[in-house]
Amino acid sequence: MCLPRWLALLLLVTAPGIQAATVGGQDFADRINVPGVGSNLRLSGAAVLDRNFVPFYAAALYLPASVHSIDQLQSGLSPYRVTVVWKIPALDEARVDDYWRKAFAEAAGAERLKRIQSAVDRFVSVFGGARHGQVILFDYIPDAGMRIFVDDKPAGQLAGVEFNSVLLSIWIGEKAPREFRTALLAGISAN
Repeated sequence: MCLPRWLALLLLVTAPGIQAATVGGQDFADRINVPGVGSNLRLSGAAVLDRNFVPFYAAALYLPASVHSIDQLQSGLSPYRVTVVWKIPALDEARVDDYWRKAFAEAAGAERLKRIQSAVDRFVSVFGGARHGQVILFDYIPDAGMRIFVDDKPAGQLAGVEFNSVLLSIWIGEKAPREFRTALLAGISAN
């Protein structure tokens, strides 16, 4: 019997004694230290996003133990980290830009996108092309906004609860791929 990837990950993440998760060949630690937050963020879940049946990127969601619901997470009052590791061989800057703009448009909807468009423009400007193994850290801290690191180097910082709520919705919102979203939220579901 072969379990779906998201169910296998759910079992891994919620099993006692698991120190880390591996998805798509990418290892994710069970707990992490985020500057400005401390070491209290734990792995909620991890998954691989596929595009045209090809692994696009692996992602992990880290949350404080105090987050018990999606609504609480999306309120903008709790810190979190999303780690993205590109799995595709390479994408030029125009395609990376196109991916993020389409993802924001789908997650936000037309009216909301108008309100956050300048933040989306600043967001996509921090990325160049993408390459296999490149790591992007999205650290959200309520008082500071979203800090973005590319390969451990600061790349940008964006404030605004609405912008950051839409960014998070790319991964866990209603329009995110169901299996991907379910895997990332496995730690909330287990609470």
